[in-house]
Amino acid sequence: MAYESYRNEEPLNSKIEHLRHELLMITQHKSFCDRDVVELSQRLDAYIVLAQRQKSARAEARQLQPTLL
Repeated sequence: MAYESYRNEEPLNSKIEHLRHELLMITQHKSFCDRDVVELSQRLDAYIVLAQRQKSARAEARQLQPTLL
């Protein structure tokens, strides 16, 4: 999946915000059922899921790290 190439949180968040803005703009002119709207929404969903997985993985990794006393 192309989304897996995102390793840095900042570009991923920027991509999500860009797609979110694009989706808001397109829905001003097209129906929510329009193919372009649905496809853009699905792309945005995929990036959001990726961001959530990365955040969860980082939190899990922090919990597994031994604490220094």
